[in-house]
Amino acid sequence: MKTAKLGKNIGMTLVLPVAVYLFFLILCNATGHTGFGVGNDLTTIIYNAVYAGLVAQAMAINVTTGRFDYAIGAELVLATILGGNLANSLGWGPFGLLLFVVVIAAVIGLVSGVVYVLLKLPPMVVSVGLAMIYEAIAFMFNKAKGVRLIGNPMLVFARTGNSLILTVVVLAILVVVYDYTKIGYNRRALQGGQKIAVDVGISEKRNAVYCYVIAGVMMGLAGCMYLSKNGVVAPETGLSSASYFMSAFLPMFIGGIFAKYSSYPVAIFMGAVVQAIITSGLQKMGVSNSVQTVLNGVIVCVFLIYSSNSYKLEEAQMFKAKLARARAAREAAKG
Repeated sequence: MKTAKLGKNIGMTLVLPVAVYLFFLILCNATGHTGFGVGNDLTTIIYNAVYAGLVAQAMAINVTTGRFDYAIGAELVLATILGGNLANSLGWGPFGLLLFVVVIAAVIGLVSGVVYVLLKLPPMVVSVGLAMIYEAIAFMFNKAKGVRLIGNPMLVFARTGNSLILTVVVLAILVVVYDYTKIGYNRRALQGGQKIAVDVGISEKRNAVYCYVIAGVMMGLAGCMYLSKNGVVAPETGLSSASYFMSAFLPMFIGGIFAKYSSYPVAIFMGAVVQAIITSGLQKMGVSNSVQTVLNGVIVCVFLIYSSNSYKLEEAQMFKAKLARARAAREAAKG
């Protein structure tokens, strides 16, 4: 019985990425757009999935408990600029880049969490203010040059093998944190209702700080991926750093739907894989960026509508099963 349930859960977790991949593979080949999902295109899909998955993890850990953190994009920019320049000046290589960027991002996340707790203002208000401050600091550092490491041998994290290893390690840690620690337990309790959770003794403030720190770590890892891929991160102003987390919404919504079949972090990553496949398929078919933006928005709305009304389907199934049992009981009584 347990084996059958495990098999079903694995199948349901993988069904959407596999189905979307096969759909675009058939469509691209049928329309003469060969090369989808192989070679360089597969490398791009993997990078986009890992990057978007990390960003979605950072956003989801706060959004699901009622805290929208608008500053995570600015955290990525600031931590990558500071950590990248520091690692380069010290000559610490890939390990130094990862260490400095992630530690600085975690500290920035800690600052965001503490400020949110101390100010007692709506998280959206706090995060917008912090985003502007982080952007200003990143702009002032290094004479507004950001970090430029094109061709530097420390930029190894966007390579397929390294990014997959990073994904496995991150998912393993997040699954443990979400499913087997007090932090994850309290997060789920707060997700179900903050007032009730606080009334039974759960510290929302402490959990908020933990979540902001974890989000910072995820954005630091995403920053390493982004820098390794592009070689440069420029400072942002006017809240334009928000562009760094726009890829997180679809993976987050897909993760919310399929989390009942696997751990939430795994479901989010599967959502990121789906998004990466869709983006690659549309690009391979020559769809313009503006049309892609519209289609992605439509897809996000569809998943949002489904996630908001999925309980109705469950209620219908429960009613159908109850009706079937009642009919069976009636037939048994007649017999």
